[in-house]
Amino acid sequence: MQPKRCCIACRSRKDKNELFRIVSEQGKAVLDRNHNINSRGIYLCKDKKCINSAIKSIEKNRMNLKIKIENESILEVLRELGEEIWEN
Repeated sequence: MQPKRCCIACRSRKDKNELFRIVSEQGKAVLDRNHNINSRGIYLCKDKKCINSAIKSIEKNRMNLKIKIENESILEVLRELGEEIWEN
């Protein structure tokens, strides 16, 4: 049984491997595809709706994250994820 994690956009709880993980490395957002970077992370559903919701919340400065990540850095990672999902 995989550990459960909470999506920062929709707040649903899912298995860790069903979510994207983004970590902070020196204040910059990094996508942790293998879930093995030793750092506190945030999780996001692999869903267009959740990615768009997270982007809007961060742009409006309404997302309260427990890790320190520059907004522009996380927006860049989220937009890349969005493009990746739309291609598939």
